[in-house]
Amino acid sequence: MKTLIVTVLLLGAIHFSGVSQTQKTSMSLKDWEEDLTYLQKKIKKQFKTFIPEVKEKFDTGIKALKRQLPELKSYEVSCEMMRLLALLKDGHTELNIGQKEVGFHRLPLNLYFFENELYIVAAHQKFAKLIGGKITHIGKYTTQEAFEKLKQNMSHDNSVEFLHAGPGYMTLTELLHYLKITENTQKMALKITLPVGKAVSQTFDGLDYNTYIQGPWTNYFREYKTQTPLYLSKQRTYYWHRYLADKKTMYFNWRRINNQKRKPSIKRYINKLFKEIDAVRPDKLVIDLRLNNGGNYNLSRPMITAIRARAWLNQPGKIWVITGRTTFSAATMACVFLKNETAATVVGEPGRTHPNKSDNNEVMRLPNSNFLIEYTTRIKKHLPQHPDWDRVPVDVTIPPRFNDYKQGKDTALEYILSKQLK
Repeated sequence: MKTLIVTVLLLGAIHFSGVSQTQKTSMSLKDWEEDLTYLQKKIKKQFKTFIPEVKEKFDTGIKALKRQLPELKSYEVSCEMMRLLALLKDGHTELNIGQKEVGFHRLPLNLYFFENELYIVAAHQKFAKLIGGKITHIGKYTTQEAFEKLKQNMSHDNSVEFLHAGPGYMTLTELLHYLKITENTQKMALKITLPVGKAVSQTFDGLDYNTYIQGPWTNYFREYKTQTPLYLSKQRTYYWHRYLADKKTMYFNWRRINNQKRKPSIKRYINKLFKEIDAVRPDKLVIDLRLNNGGNYNLSRPMITAIRARAWLNQPGKIWVITGRTTFSAATMACVFLKNETAATVVGEPGRTHPNKSDNNEVMRLPNSNFLIEYTTRIKKHLPQHPDWDRVPVDVTIPPRFNDYKQGKDTALEYILSKQLK
């Protein structure tokens, strides 16, 4: 499971994962050396990859970082750690910068790329007037120039990860200062074109973890009184469905491929879902994975089995899957199963997972900083017939566009609903 940053368009906040523990208030040189040695040994012994030379680069990089420690500030060590983990070229292997222990400050904004342009989709209430604005410059660089500089510090399987995680990275004040994009570790200047067309400059103070989380937050739909798209409903629920009777379509929203506490298991839920499907016999079943960042892909098998058991449903034009830039790990494997074993058509954006890499990942806690780091411990080629694919392609590309977003339109779902059965 990738726990770095999940952009939540409805709530307008960044969710953080991992149990917060106590970090030493001041890390000594010896503390950092011990942490780096621990990390180096773990990666050398347990990290799995199809590209052995990346482990050698990582090992060499750790040794160099240890020599540089006397010259570096704590935030620079964290940034260097990110960069070295990115050398492993694995989207499941990273420093979780969404944790309190790392100590990065961040802007009170939630950002999102629409057609390669960066928009503010949510913010702390005091900055509500900026929501809907387009960021054109960060510090002394254009948004695209800053984005390119950030990529060296982003663990990824493919370039989709940059679109997914980049907006969150762009709010981290220490990281952007480390990359020489901004001039201050806890402030950031942005140039923004407001929805009315006026260009403004705004300098923000970076917020600590607790202040950032507490908000209060507001978002585009709330501020502009726009209807929230269906797929952004019930964001804290792992799996839910709704029958769209007028379209004879069963819509199933799947956010996590894990059993949710105090909820029916996925297997029980899918059994219940298909009893309803058998009762109404819909023309279409839509499985929405676009905000699903993973879990246990074995838990997706009941869905595949249920579809395959119904010949009347498992036909071209009846099974639809929506994926997007957040779709990751087990959600991508579920998409692979659906493509390979059912008559599913996939629409939206490709996900950010390489289908022939990580099969399992674990987490470690560094002994002194308590930094949580995820890393791949088992690899598998889920699509060996396509060794050159770095993502699972969609059958119909439907990227998110700001003009649709601000009207509350879900163009991927609308496309599916408009298709006539043959």
